[in-house]
Amino acid sequence: MAAGSSAVAVTGVVMHPLGQEFGWGRGVVASNVLLCSLAVLLLGAPAGLLVARYGARRVALVSQVLAIPAMALAALAGGPAWTWYAVWTVYAVVNVGISPIVWTAAVAGLFERSRGLAMAVTLSGGGLAFFVIAPLMVGVERAYGWRAVYLTLALILLAVFPLIFACFRAQEDLAGSAGGSSGEHRPAESGHSLAESFRTRQFWQLAAVMLLVASVEGALVMHLYPILSEAGLERAVAAGITSSMGLAMIVGRIGTGFLLDRLPGSQVYTGSIVLILLACLLARMVEGSAMAGAGVAILLGLGAGGTVNATAYVTARFFGLAAFPSIFGVMMGIFGVAYGAGPSFVGFLRDGLDSYAGLFFGMAFAAGVSALLAATLGRAPRQIGERAAAPG
Repeated sequence: MAAGSSAVAVTGVVMHPLGQEFGWGRGVVASNVLLCSLAVLLLGAPAGLLVARYGARRVALVSQVLAIPAMALAALAGGPAWTWYAVWTVYAVVNVGISPIVWTAAVAGLFERSRGLAMAVTLSGGGLAFFVIAPLMVGVERAYGWRAVYLTLALILLAVFPLIFACFRAQEDLAGSAGGSSGEHRPAESGHSLAESFRTRQFWQLAAVMLLVASVEGALVMHLYPILSEAGLERAVAAGITSSMGLAMIVGRIGTGFLLDRLPGSQVYTGSIVLILLACLLARMVEGSAMAGAGVAILLGLGAGGTVNATAYVTARFFGLAAFPSIFGVMMGIFGVAYGAGPSFVGFLRDGLDSYAGLFFGMAFAAGVSALLAATLGRAPRQIGERAAAPG
């Protein structure tokens, strides 16, 4: 997860050097996030079908191998903006196979009693990317330039492959190694089909929640480093604060995972969104204050740490595991497009206004509507939770 999330995590780091070298606006640079998100929307459900047919392990291994040269391609972009769009279109397609769709599909099938915490630990890799990889790439960019950033990320993906090969297993892999005896009761056979989920209120309400919160979350996460820099903080200070957001994401992931196993998912989801709302309001008050900047990063990290985690958990609880990879693939596609469109939209607005200051209240309003929708999702149908029961 950390290696796969690194492409998104370093976008704020390369915005300024790419703009200086090629004259690209921040909306152009942030389009890489949008392209990855569009790929998840368009290919998420088919990827879920591949996971269901061939297993999460096979999909992850093949995609990881392809992601290595795809990431290195980003270092070849330059000059016309279409080169940036082209290399990221290639990576976006491959990235679907190492997205949360694959990792959470494996975890959802293996755990029931502690599923929230298990998903949280799995998804905390995204926070690790911001906490460790993004600050590391600031140093790489300063010493060797922005192209070296993407070559370094390709090497990280290569280094991670043996770990995935040796350690990553889904339920079907464990059942096969046990001669099939553990596969007598498979939770993947319980719950709604994709078509059935489309006919529920919760599906569309959850989709609306994700559309709103992801656009705000994506915009703040991707632009946090330049927001802090423009607010008068030194680049090194801004990088350190951005790194603290990654640590807060990890804490938020684990914390919400613990809470999801004990409280209704809609309540935990709502709390995470409220934290992002507070980050929007505090961002207006940074103006050279490292303490206020750190407050924004911590609130944003804690909130962002809970949203995807809660989405995966709530999806499994409301719709079961029968078509979880496909249903969650659609959900992550919606989340991803909004997460990718938010940074691009805010980047274009910032270029037009020459400031971020006028955008924070609009983000806070969108987060507030999202929190209200999450709070009214209700409880998951009990029979779905019972049919989805699994060992672990």
